[in-house]
Formats: sequence, C-alpha cells, structure tokens
Amino acid sequence: MWPDLAGAFPHAPNYALTTVENPVKRLHKFRNRIAHHEGIWHLALAARRDDIQTVLGFIAPAAATWVADASRIDDVLARRP
Repeated sequence: MWPDLAGAFPHAPNYALTTVENPVKRLHKFRNRIAHHEGIWHLALAARRDDIQTVLGFIAPAAATWVADASRIDDVLARRP
C-alpha cells in the first residue's frame, strides 16, 4: 500500500516509508493519550509540535507555515510550570 500512499506526501524529502511513518506513529500515540484523558505534561510536547509541522510540511508547506505562524503552542509551553 505504501507506494500508492506516498503521493499524499508530495513534499517529503524522499519516498521511504519511515520518513513519514515515524512522526505519524508518534502523533498517533500522542493523540491516543489525549483521547483517553491521560496526562501529557511530562511528555516532549515541543517534539510533538515538530512532528505536526513536519507531517504537515510533507503535505502542504504553505499550510505548515500558516499553522506555525498562527500557533500559540510555543507561548503555552513557555508558561509551563
């Protein structure tokens, strides 16, 4: 299935499955923690933000730029206790 799905990520640096799979797996695990109301503050939240930006950049770089510019994640993380 992967070669056909690779077209969904036209801006990925290569078509290796792991290039897209690794950040997507981390985001899936992160999403599940949130969906199950588990704590996330002890996790590497900046790294998950980077994963979001990376995957979005693989799909649409302009959208990734817009999200980065509009995001308040850095502000929230800076105020983290």
